[in-house]
Amino acid sequence: MKKTLLFLSIAFVAMSAMAQEAQTFTRKILIEQFTTAQCGYCPAGADRIHEVVDGVKNIIWIKHHAGFGTDDLTNGINETMTVFYGGSTFAPAMMIDRTRFNSSDAGPVGNVGNVSAIRALVSQAKEVPTYCKIYTPSISFDPASRQLTGTITGRFSDAVYDQNTRLTVFVIEDSIFMQQHDYYNGVSSNSYNVDYWHMASVRDAITNMWGDAINVDEANEMNFAYDFSYTLPAGYEYKNCKIVAFIYNRDANNINNNKVMNAVESDYLDKVLGIGQVASAASLRLFPNPANERVVLESDAVINHVSVVNAMGQTLLQCAGNGTQHFDINLSGFASGIYLVRILTAQGPVTRQLVVK
Repeated sequence: MKKTLLFLSIAFVAMSAMAQEAQTFTRKILIEQFTTAQCGYCPAGADRIHEVVDGVKNIIWIKHHAGFGTDDLTNGINETMTVFYGGSTFAPAMMIDRTRFNSSDAGPVGNVGNVSAIRALVSQAKEVPTYCKIYTPSISFDPASRQLTGTITGRFSDAVYDQNTRLTVFVIEDSIFMQQHDYYNGVSSNSYNVDYWHMASVRDAITNMWGDAINVDEANEMNFAYDFSYTLPAGYEYKNCKIVAFIYNRDANNINNNKVMNAVESDYLDKVLGIGQVASAASLRLFPNPANERVVLESDAVINHVSVVNAMGQTLLQCAGNGTQHFDINLSGFASGIYLVRILTAQGPVTRQLVVK
């Protein structure tokens, strides 16, 4: 009888522990790459990261223009983030969830290794449990006033937050045209300027760059909400802008204690226009989409220039418009994937996403 009671007691304790175990959520991994237009090895580094993340869900990839000199996209946020190197800087470099996975590194920033090394780091990051979830941001954008408003919500399943828990919201811009040094697209070992579309560039912070405190409602399933309002600067192309938000632990005294708990990104701002609002750029049709052999552009304004950019920011096609409102693109030689088609019309620039089958 005593053995039976002891067994039941042990079973009850085990069941109670299981019942009290906090719920974990799917982690969206945040990759922060350090790159500059001066870095001739950076395009190849971006290619290797892209090979790992392309088509993989739950990975968010953003870029700081710092680490190897500066360029026209470098800002105070980018330069301050180099503190995570823990010493001398270099590029291409990257950190994943602001976590030091390699103990030989001084901080969470490390080399952009080969594809297998990057994939191994991503696998390690996926195994780290997270007790925080961030929902897709609810945002709206008015192109006339360039006012962006929204709410970021989420919840915790355990009290893993404290006074150091921060929410950071970055403004990210894709498809910024700028010259780039590239050692692999020219004469080997010599700096070579190429046309390059820079993707996922960190342009600004809506919160404090180190994040803002959040209030967790413990009486309401440990939910939190953060409201914001932000005026998008005139120099940013809103059709190529989105926001990336993440929760992390802020420790100003230890660069290796700033781990990201979870992250989320919004859609492009032209997809979240307020009710009744219409984008001011020229109307343009792109069809068929998806396509496999050719795609047709039809615009209500004269087409002056057309370019096609892949997911790595590389320009695959660039040509002058034909002076009409109709343009054909031959897709032979294009691999399956997602591309950005940038069209300069007499009424301004238009960007469309194209899927090649």
